[in-house]
Amino acid sequence: MPAGAPLDPVLAAVMARLEALVGLAPSAVLRGRLSRAAPLAARLAAREPHLDDPDWAALLDAVTVPETRMFRAAAQLAALREQVLPGLAGAAPLTLVSAGCATGEEAWTLAILAAGVAQRWRVEGLDLSRPALRQAEQARYHRGPPDALREVPQADRDALLLGAEGFEPAARLRPGVSFRRANLLDAPLPAGGADVILCRNVLIYLTESARARVLEGLVAGLRPGGALLLGVTDRPPPGLGLEPWVAGGFGIWRRQGATGG
Repeated sequence: MPAGAPLDPVLAAVMARLEALVGLAPSAVLRGRLSRAAPLAARLAAREPHLDDPDWAALLDAVTVPETRMFRAAAQLAALREQVLPGLAGAAPLTLVSAGCATGEEAWTLAILAAGVAQRWRVEGLDLSRPALRQAEQARYHRGPPDALREVPQADRDALLLGAEGFEPAARLRPGVSFRRANLLDAPLPAGGADVILCRNVLIYLTESARARVLEGLVAGLRPGGALLLGVTDRPPPGLGLEPWVAGGFGIWRRQGATGG
């Protein structure tokens, strides 16, 4: 569909329902994906959206963008490892969440980092896309091209089983990582709170009101003193009880209060 072309009324109605259901903002990317899924979308124009409705779930699978890789935004993760995690690791299990985990590489990255600083830890990945979550759970990935491991520090490659064409996390990491289908508008975070929540390249796809709602839920799901990692262009509004954790624009925010752990 050419950019700026009028959207078919049926697809426009479905786009509005997607906005209400999961907060997706109208965009050229969403328009294109809806157009490619037009036969499915046409069946849903007059149906109330529900996350567990099989057809709505299939449409969400078709329009979400599962883009990620191991150690994505490596400088931010290095700051997390060096300046944040040592102060959070304590007697309690270190709890980390990848919110919008896509195919799971960032959740497995968090597992590698957690295992380096804590004996007891757990990582949970949350996403809407069922195919992406299935791949996240299988955790078997292609090496590329492009090189899927280009940002992985050499020392951390010991935590991966490397083959000629693919890789997967080492068996010792798997018991600590789980994945769950969830709508971030519903603030579906672990009971008891998380020490670290990573949510990158998710808010850019949402409306302004949905971004605010998701951010409120993420902050509420953090333990006091916990860390929220956002994309470098994501700026949380004032009044959420966050303060920059690391100087230098790394996009790491501390929930004000006592240090977790």
